[in-house]
Amino acid sequence: MTPLPRNTYDNPLWRDAYDVCLRFEHSCASSTPVRSGTPGLVCARMLGYMILFAPVDSGRNYVSAEVNGCENEEALGRLADIYISFFARCFKASKGRTPTPSTHPSRPSFDDIEETLKYLIEEAPQDHCTAKYKALIRDRYRCVLTGAYDAASYNSMESIANIVDAGGLSAAKTEAAHILPESTNPGISGENEGRPKHEYAASVWAVMVRYGNVLVVDDLNGSDINRLENVMTLASDKHYMFDSLWIWLESTGVPSCYKVESTKPGFLTGIPETVSFTTKDSRLPLPSPSYLALHAACAKVAHYSGVGAYADRMSRGLEDIHVLVQDGSSADALSYALSAA
Repeated sequence: MTPLPRNTYDNPLWRDAYDVCLRFEHSCASSTPVRSGTPGLVCARMLGYMILFAPVDSGRNYVSAEVNGCENEEALGRLADIYISFFARCFKASKGRTPTPSTHPSRPSFDDIEETLKYLIEEAPQDHCTAKYKALIRDRYRCVLTGAYDAASYNSMESIANIVDAGGLSAAKTEAAHILPESTNPGISGENEGRPKHEYAASVWAVMVRYGNVLVVDDLNGSDINRLENVMTLASDKHYMFDSLWIWLESTGVPSCYKVESTKPGFLTGIPETVSFTTKDSRLPLPSPSYLALHAACAKVAHYSGVGAYADRMSRGLEDIHVLVQDGSSADALSYALSAA
C-alpha cells in the first residue's frame, strides 16, 4: 500500500476531489480506526488512486463527482466499498474460472490454418472454445507475452512442430485470456433481465462504462464477451497473473505496442520489456486498447491502494469460514464473501 502523492491537478473538479481523498487519508492515518469492514486507509487510497489512474478523463470526472458528493468520511467509506465490491466481483472472482481448452466438439480435423479459420468464422458459434482457436491463429499459436508456442498445437500440428523443433523454441499450455473477465457476464438482457444475476452484472458493467468508457452492452454482452478484441493467448501461469491484476499492459503511445508492468519483478520472468500485437487477417482484430487500458487502471489501483492485497487476504479467509467464531474475527471475510457472491 502506497501513500497518495501530492495534488498536482489544475482542473478544479479533479483537484477538489483529490484533496478530499488526501484529507481522508490523513485522518485515517492519524486517528484510531472506527469503521468496520475495509480499513479506512484502504478506502481513502482506493478513491485517490481511482482518480489518478483513470483510463479516460470522463472516468476521472465520474469518480471525482462521486467523491465531491460525499458529505463525510462515512459516506466516502461507503463509496469506496462499492468500488471494492466491483473489483472483487469483476477481477478477483475471475481467477481460475477459465474453461480448460479442448478440441471443439464440432470442429473438423484441420492442420491447414486457412481452412480452420474459414470454418471458425463461417460456421462455429461465438463461444469460449471458438475464441480460443481464433486467438491462437491470430497470435500465431504463441503466448503473446512469453512467445512460447501452444503445447497442444505443437503436439498435434506438424507445421507448428517443425517451427518449434527447428528453432529450439519452447512450448507451454496456453489459454484464451479475457481482458475484461467472462465471470462477470451472465448476460444483462433478454431472459436474464430482472434476475439477481442480471442486477449483479449490470452494476459491475455500469462502473466499467462510467470509469473506462467501455460500451459494455453494445460490445460485450452475452456471448460477445468472447469477441477477439477481448481475448488474447496467454501461457496458463501468465493468464493467472493477468487475471489476478499482478501483470498489466501499459500503452507506449505506439499503436498496438505495450510495456509490460507488474506488481513484482519475478512475475515478468521470460517476458520482454515491450510486446507488440499484430494480425495478418482483418477478420482477426487485435486486443482492444480501451479494454487493456481499463484492465491496467484497475491493476494499478488495486496494487497501490492496497485493495488487491486486502481482497486476497479476505479471499484466503473464506477458506476458514466453516463456523464463525463468536468474537466476530471472521466478520470482514464474511462481508467480502457476500459482496463477491
